[in-house]
Amino acid sequence: MAVIHSAEFAKEKQSLEGSIEAAALSRLADQLADQAGAVNWRLVGGVDRYQRPYLVLSLTGEFNLTCQRCLKPMAWQLEREAVLTQFADEESLDDAEGVDEDLEGMLIEPELDVDVLIEDEVLLSLPLAPRHAACGGDSEAALVAAKPNPFAVLAGLKTRKAE
Repeated sequence: MAVIHSAEFAKEKQSLEGSIEAAALSRLADQLADQAGAVNWRLVGGVDRYQRPYLVLSLTGEFNLTCQRCLKPMAWQLEREAVLTQFADEESLDDAEGVDEDLEGMLIEPELDVDVLIEDEVLLSLPLAPRHAACGGDSEAALVAAKPNPFAVLAGLKTRKAE
């Protein structure tokens, strides 16, 4: 568990990297099909052209989520990069987000827990309703495809009437 002063870390252009097992991410546990997987991360600090400190958090990894269609585990690939611009107060943050809607901002944290930041970004990256592209043995989809369209009969009546 790394704890940093977010603004100092950014202004000194420091970097950290590591890996966290899925089992260590307690808030993520109920979103996963199992505890397999890990997040590889890299955190780099810097200062933008407006002299605002920022953090670039890059995440990669693979987890098993539960498919919402068949309720079986499915592999999900995580690839996310977030640029978090830091502000001293809420007012400055709100003003900046009002000008630039793509800006991801955060308040300066004197004791930022990096593991919590990583878990937050993983949670934000999760799909709302994960589903396989095509579930194996999806008999319901096969039944729908084999069933004739009830409006096809009406289309046939319409063409006969025109003759």
